Amino acid sequence: MDQDQFWLMIGPLNSNLFGFALRMLNDRPLAEDALQDVLEKLWKMRKRLDSNNNIKSFAMTVMKNKCIDLIRKKGRYIESNEPEAYMTIESNYEHIDMIEQLKKRMNLLPTNQKLIVELKDFQGFSYEEIEEITQMSVNTLRVNLSRARKKLTEPLRDEWR
Repeated sequence: MDQDQFWLMIGPLNSNLFGFALRMLNDRPLAEDALQDVLEKLWKMRKRLDSNNNIKSFAMTVMKNKCIDLIRKKGRYIESNEPEAYMTIESNYEHIDMIEQLKKRMNLLPTNQKLIVELKDFQGFSYEEIEEITQMSVNTLRVNLSRARKKLTEPLRDEWR
């Protein structure tokens, strides 16, 4: 695979990979570095990418692993069996405040829950794709997603009414 073919395959995924890293790491320079590291790793593996059926899923798995490694290095990794619903920002300050509260709550979630919310609600992956990326069963994913959503929304329920 030459450079042009590589970028045709990987280029459209850059914004998804970067957005994922930014929300997982909550640090723009660190997310940019993670993206560069992942792109470099994918480039080195380019000969094997042709045989991979789901490039997007594979690239997200590589990015997930990179983010978890970086989180562990920072000492922020939370292991749990138990990641912000997308909302359009309007000029209404109440909506902006709710989004900020959700972002703060998102960063308080255990890493696995944050990862699942990110993949499902932000990136739009199916449960089967998330299962492939995280190596968790679909039932475990559903339980963790439900718990994460509950943790994100329960404290804000009264304000939303």
